[in-house]
Amino acid sequence: MVCARVDHSDAAPANFIIFGEMGVGKSSLVNLIAGKQLAMASSGAMSCTLESTQYKIRLPDSQREVNLYDTAGLNEPNLNNANYLDAVAKAHELILSLQEKGGVHGLIFCLRGGRISDTVQRNYSLFNEFLCQKKVPISLVFTGLEHERDMDDWWTQNQAHVEKSGIASVAHACITTTKGYNNAYEKRYLESQKKVYKMLNELACGTACPVDADGWFARVCQKLREFLAPGKVPWAVEKSRAKMMQVLTKRCKLRKEDAAQLLRRMEEKTEPY
Repeated sequence: MVCARVDHSDAAPANFIIFGEMGVGKSSLVNLIAGKQLAMASSGAMSCTLESTQYKIRLPDSQREVNLYDTAGLNEPNLNNANYLDAVAKAHELILSLQEKGGVHGLIFCLRGGRISDTVQRNYSLFNEFLCQKKVPISLVFTGLEHERDMDDWWTQNQAHVEKSGIASVAHACITTTKGYNNAYEKRYLESQKKVYKMLNELACGTACPVDADGWFARVCQKLREFLAPGKVPWAVEKSRAKMMQVLTKRCKLRKEDAAQLLRRMEEKTEPY
């Protein structure tokens, strides 16, 4: 899909959610798209910042305005790090909040070029299957490829491994988010900008995916708040909750106790719509 080169300055902004582990370059990706320093990279000490940050940016080629939502880095999930569960709950709140802003045009999964770890697979499943119910297109942005002879060759060599890991996408970009010392990688940085602009413009051409607040997940959360008293859980609600538990434990590979705690937190945070 290719957009016609028209002035999109009056069009409603397209909404994109950026997610990935801490340290993969999400903030640097925002700065690359903006063409200036907007986002500050988080240190390990700052990793407890759970709120997503919105950046409104006008793409230079099309003059289309986009909203980028940079989410907290999701690393290894375990109960020793309650921030992981909180970050997922915050991401869920963000997705629902975008219902009033026209929906979501795409998820941008930011990850380092390299082997696909269990944590990468886990985070992909959490956003794609659990939070977005496979309804929102996902694009992959592989960072840290400035040392490759040809950045695009990385995808040619690793596409089979990525797809075998269960990670599917509608688009991808192999880039660098740094100009390097004395601008040694400036040419590749500018090339990376063009790749990401093209990807965002094409995704923004499509129809935004509405956030289905009345869908099965939000509906179940509401019902659970009403009916979770012992012995009073309707069979249908119990079955749906079991389905959510299965997605979290089987596909997202959370421990059963972690998944149960995550559901409890999200049930507490979900308000009637």
